[in-house]
Amino acid sequence: MSKKQMNIHRIGDTALIGEAELYKFVQKALPIKFRMNKSLDETVLKQSGKAELIYHPFWLAKTLVIAERPPFQPKKLPNMIFVDGVSGYRGVFSKIPDIVEMEVNRTDVQPLVITSEEEARKYVKDVQIKQINRSYLLKKPKHEIVEMSLGYVPIWQVLIRTSELHETFYINANTGESEKYMAKRWQDRKDLIS
Repeated sequence: MSKKQMNIHRIGDTALIGEAELYKFVQKALPIKFRMNKSLDETVLKQSGKAELIYHPFWLAKTLVIAERPPFQPKKLPNMIFVDGVSGYRGVFSKIPDIVEMEVNRTDVQPLVITSEEEARKYVKDVQIKQINRSYLLKKPKHEIVEMSLGYVPIWQVLIRTSELHETFYINANTGESEKYMAKRWQDRKDLIS
């Protein structure tokens, strides 16, 4: 491995959406007034677009929620909490994602704002208290962090420049979904804990 390369843990194990099919998803992500415009079809978007595959960092925490149930044994429920490494946006995965190890160019990896595991643990604790504990009406459960790791979501960053449209689109390379909501949070950074 050269100094320009690095190993990462990619979130998602499916084949990535390639550049050939990417512009179909960009077209779906267009604002409605541009989607109805027949002059902005896939071919035009492809000709006027510049796509770059980037890897966006997420802290991942495997946790246990331990609910006391005297006189029975405590109930232990596994969870996977994510923390966006740039914006601080956080939550609980509905299902535990698959993770694969791969080698990428360092220049394709987005720099962390939440740079240490210790700092990321504050965000995990926030999820445990403000999101998970809400579903327990009486006695709040105990929480245990089993493992912390850094994962990366592959995202297509597509710059479209036409006479009518000047915009950057972020498309999840695993699912094809637009990441417009998250991109706004990356810029605002209002989810960061000071």
